[in-house]
Amino acid sequence: MNAKEAYETLIIKVKKLSYILSARSLLAWDQRTYMPRKAIEFRSKQFSAFAEYEHRFITSEEFAKLLSKAEEGNWPKDSHERMNLFWLRRAHDRMVKIPLDLQLRLVRKSAETEVIWREAKRKEDATLILPHLSEIVSLKREVARHLGYSDEPYDALLDSYEPGLKAKEVERIFYKIKGEILRLLRKVRNSSKKAPVHLIHGHFPAETQREFNLFILKSIGYDLEAGRLDETTHPFAIRVTPKDVRITTRYKENDITDAIFSTLHEMGHALYNSNLPEEWFGEPVGSAASLSIHESQSRFWENIVGRSFSFWKVFYPFLRAFFPYFWEVSLEDFVFAINGIKPSFIRIEADELTYNLHIVLRFELERALINGELDVKDLPDRWDEKFKELFGIEPRKPSEGFLQDIHWYSGSFGYFPTYTLGNIIAAQLLAKMIQEMDLYELIERGEFKPIVEWLKDRVHRHGSLFLTSELVEKATGEPLNPTHLIGYLSQKVETFYG
Repeated sequence: MNAKEAYETLIIKVKKLSYILSARSLLAWDQRTYMPRKAIEFRSKQFSAFAEYEHRFITSEEFAKLLSKAEEGNWPKDSHERMNLFWLRRAHDRMVKIPLDLQLRLVRKSAETEVIWREAKRKEDATLILPHLSEIVSLKREVARHLGYSDEPYDALLDSYEPGLKAKEVERIFYKIKGEILRLLRKVRNSSKKAPVHLIHGHFPAETQREFNLFILKSIGYDLEAGRLDETTHPFAIRVTPKDVRITTRYKENDITDAIFSTLHEMGHALYNSNLPEEWFGEPVGSAASLSIHESQSRFWENIVGRSFSFWKVFYPFLRAFFPYFWEVSLEDFVFAINGIKPSFIRIEADELTYNLHIVLRFELERALINGELDVKDLPDRWDEKFKELFGIEPRKPSEGFLQDIHWYSGSFGYFPTYTLGNIIAAQLLAKMIQEMDLYELIERGEFKPIVEWLKDRVHRHGSLFLTSELVEKATGEPLNPTHLIGYLSQKVETFYG
């Protein structure tokens, strides 16, 4: 068997594995939406079975031999064959380092803890969850030890989401952003202008909100014949196949904006997932480049488009048709209200400016947890202390503090930094897009297709053919540059607060 034959055989097997594992995505969607609570025991066993199957496949002698033989080929630089082999080698090398027993224990524990977290959050009872979180942190430290690292354990977990990225680099970027955000926040606090946020609170039936969100999705171009909009505790998007990309949101009947911006956020993820190269589905290069690229797409639609005056010039008349309450609220007041800047407890409800402080907080805490500098039992108090230091306010209950997000309880340590990295990339894409098209005029005319196509051409269609840093530079013409985000936020503060 030559290298070409080995590669083709390997890809056939990998695609088959991907089709089998796509069923795992469907089970994950079900668990986070409508699964009966008592089903968790067997659901965790199902996830465990999938994880064992994947682990045995990727660490098998046959896989290793085919991979080594395929790597002998003279594959062109930047070819999808070369990158497929890069990602498969990375998956193999990482997985052989993690004992199967450890992998299965982590999968089972994460599935169980996710359900207990929902109950603890609902009951505002930290004691229910802390022992389980402690076990997950211990398991993740063990994973980091097996994977290996040069500087600190947290790097091994961060690499799972952003290949090659180190905590010290994230710290450097966040340090600069943190200082600028606190400076802009002082400017907002010193301004005499206050956002009329009370105007977006009233009574908005969930079913009518759902209808309005579906209207927005259809208008922008999300294909509801290849997806769904459902309800959940913590909104997410998930790709089962290229023709089955689902999103979720949540409804608060006293605040219409929560569902709107959650829906737009998850739609951004879904558009990316839908526009990945369909012909590469099942191959590594057919997947998203990274989570920070994914987050750049969701934050672009949620904030850069969704909070713009141009967007609401199109959709505000329809909002009034669905909810006559807004006939008493001017368009200008509504747009100021949804762009209001004020420290708040909940990350996914935070304004664009302070949102990044939420990420800085989580990055610093999870890094300390994994590196052994913070014990889980001290997490609630440390969270409250650091939150008050950054925001000037202190959480009143666990659901406003360390219990608000699902990530740690599902084992996702190293994920949080990708949100702010995504904001940075989104602002950089915006700067490039404005050079090449009249973005806000297109939005104002309700012409979203050219925007989707631009993102598809620069980002989506490449899948994971390039690493994050390479893709950002190819799409924008420059390396990752946080100054675009600071400029975008500064302009927003100036516009609304003077």
